[in-house]
Amino acid sequence: MNAMQTASELTLYTVVGVAVIQDLQSMKISNRLIITGLVLSLVFGIFSGRTSQILYILLNIFFPVIVLYILYLTGVLGAGDIKLFSVIGGFTDFHILTRCMLAAFIAGAVISAVRLLHNRSLKRSLMRAFLYMQGLFGGQLCSYREFSDEDNRMHFSVAIWIGLLIAKAGFLSDSFF
Repeated sequence: MNAMQTASELTLYTVVGVAVIQDLQSMKISNRLIITGLVLSLVFGIFSGRTSQILYILLNIFFPVIVLYILYLTGVLGAGDIKLFSVIGGFTDFHILTRCMLAAFIAGAVISAVRLLHNRSLKRSLMRAFLYMQGLFGGQLCSYREFSDEDNRMHFSVAIWIGLLIAKAGFLSDSFF
């Protein structure tokens, strides 16, 4: 790994780490941090000689927005979480991005299950989720936030951080897909 790649990796981990801290403190990830991450991902792409791949980098940035937008509309994911995936897409290739997203959702499910068990609210949350899904299948598109307990909301950026570490470590191989 050359110096430019190392700097790019450190920048990615720093941006995601700061996003986690912001999320834990305020349940928000600042747009300034997201914009900084996106700009830096493009700068690193250009300086690492990937100017011919700017379109590829932009597609990686927009992919999470396009794919996860419905989860934002339904209140399952916050806008900051989706934008954080976009930052990761700017710094990584498509395979790492998709593995990160998959691993983040798995990590998020595990974190949520542990939290629900710890709070002794698994049964109540499953009932609320069932009612929400019933409404969705009945044609009512409403926010999941109306059905969730404030105590059981999670900081999904933590799951994204875990997903990034798993994807970069290569734990999800091609045979997994």
